Amino acid sequence: MSETTGTMPIYRRVRSLMEERLAAGVYDGGRPLPSTRFLAQELGVSRNTVTAAYDELIALGVIESRPRSGLYAAAPLSPRGAAPAAATSPVRSPAASSRGDVDWSAVLRVRQAPELTRTLGHPDAFDHPYPFISSQPELRSFPVRAWMRAMNDAMTGPHLRYSIRDAVDENDPLLVEALCSEILPSRGITATPDQILVTSGAQQGLSLVTDVLLGSDRVIGVENPGYLDAMHIFARSGAALLPIPVDSRGAAIDTAGHFDAVYLTPSHHHPTNVTLSLPRRKLLLQLLDQRNGFAIEDDYDSEFRFRGRPTPSLKSMDTSGRVIYLGSFSKFLSAGLRIGFVVADPVVIEALRAERHHRTKHLPGQIQRALGLFIQSGEYHKVLRAQRRRLKQNWSIITSATAKYLPAGNQESFPPGGVCIWYRGPEWLDAAELADRALEHGILVADGSRYYLRGTEQKNCLRLGFGSIRQEAIEPGIARLGELIRESSRGIAS
Repeated sequence: MSETTGTMPIYRRVRSLMEERLAAGVYDGGRPLPSTRFLAQELGVSRNTVTAAYDELIALGVIESRPRSGLYAAAPLSPRGAAPAAATSPVRSPAASSRGDVDWSAVLRVRQAPELTRTLGHPDAFDHPYPFISSQPELRSFPVRAWMRAMNDAMTGPHLRYSIRDAVDENDPLLVEALCSEILPSRGITATPDQILVTSGAQQGLSLVTDVLLGSDRVIGVENPGYLDAMHIFARSGAALLPIPVDSRGAAIDTAGHFDAVYLTPSHHHPTNVTLSLPRRKLLLQLLDQRNGFAIEDDYDSEFRFRGRPTPSLKSMDTSGRVIYLGSFSKFLSAGLRIGFVVADPVVIEALRAERHHRTKHLPGQIQRALGLFIQSGEYHKVLRAQRRRLKQNWSIITSATAKYLPAGNQESFPPGGVCIWYRGPEWLDAAELADRALEHGILVADGSRYYLRGTEQKNCLRLGFGSIRQEAIEPGIARLGELIRESSRGIAS
């Protein structure tokens, strides 16, 4: 064996040769390995080369040195208390991986709630000509230049340290200041930095709140229909879900059974878009005081009200600190940025901060700093005004088109706000079947029955988003949807 041939170091080639001999059982049965002198002569290499190869094999635990005796193959290890090996080959279950013998179905701890469906996000939305959804940004309306400027500024001067540091479990102070002074006051909320936690979207905030405040000993009221991801998160905690019906005045708190906590979307109910009435808000706060309970307010799109001023938040009426407020920038800026925040009592925020630390520590510093700069520069409010104008126009177009092209159902009017409308079709309409057929024609719509707890579904409802679709595509898309509904009605009649 030449010292210089090949690209692999010579001692590694010696090691590889000895590994092959060990694997073949040449040195089983207590037979010692050759001495360094003997092996060096056999292979025509130096003793230092053989010594280096043996040292690596010893470090890897493949061979062992016995004092005054020599080197030997290491004894194979077996787990303590292991049963004798079976004489037959193991039987793999159908769920076992096709690439190995691990049966992951026996190991995985899946915490899904089988009685609930899953939210459809449609990451491929823009591959369809008529995406009547709200979960994706309308590409032409995203403020690319302003956002890139904020991202660049975040990497310069005094901002750089905050963009690239390990913040451990701190929020970006500039972003928190922007939230306190620029964002929350318009929602009627006064907050201090110790009452705020920045999260990876409102959904991480919801998950953190659930983990520190809910469990199998709690009953949480949920709007029915309601936000599916929230229902899943609560169910995974073991908490019992109490469905609260929703009518034209929002969640019917006055008819609900006992709950320890409640989750609400009071500004624009998800998915019907109605607003929780003032009397029900007051009643809820009274009940929470009596029960030592709390409310989770998900204020995901309150900025988008097209008549009058935005509805004040439930948190703005809270004088006892029982409302935990969730906000995000998903609907007006971009869901892909994954920035949300929680406003709550400082004691709750500290518990959430500790929980976040052991999951993600904090959000990317550059994103936080850029958003703080984006808000303080005035670009946030400029973009918000533009988005509000765009969505108001879209709302007007879609409500007019719905009245023109879709059969009249049980819908009296559409609340003037939000990013979706809730269409209640004729009783015979099967929205799930219609959604499947519409997809074949490039039309993305949400079957309304998906938003109900099992056994309470209404099959004739559609959720039609107008936040993601191009304005010029709204009316032709609704017209085509109307044709599909009429085809369904002819099929039923025949």
